[in-house]
Amino acid sequence: MHIVRKIKTTDLLLLTQLFNYKDVNDMIAENTRDIEAGIIDIFALFDGAKIIGELRVKYISDDNRFTEKCKRAYLYAFRVHQKYQGKGLGSFLLENVLLILAENGYREFTVGVEDDNLRARYMYEKNGFKEPIARIKESYQGDSYEYDLLLKA
Repeated sequence: MHIVRKIKTTDLLLLTQLFNYKDVNDMIAENTRDIEAGIIDIFALFDGAKIIGELRVKYISDDNRFTEKCKRAYLYAFRVHQKYQGKGLGSFLLENVLLILAENGYREFTVGVEDDNLRARYMYEKNGFKEPIARIKESYQGDSYEYDLLLKA
């Protein structure tokens, strides 16, 4: 049975099962701060008690291309464990999170997708993320990323 639920700060260590963080303590501290401040939520996909996917939602950003208070949310750090890919579970996670956000008044959503991630781009476009609104360059824990910011309105 697959379920999607918002994780608590006490569950953050579970995320290391999905991504190899260079500094786990920094990841936990940063996400704890942001969750407690209402800046983000992290939704996880579970297969029974095992975490198999995550999708983070940012509500507050200095850049309104990403977020607008109570209107536009930014989706990021979208991962499904490799063993579970290709089974529609990424779409299941995305659709559930979009539904939860819509129930909370959000009408617009943004997501970043790198040029070489064709599977993700296809899934986002299938779910209505069609309008590229910006080209973004950023870094996290020393790794640099460049991607298209897509809008679903």
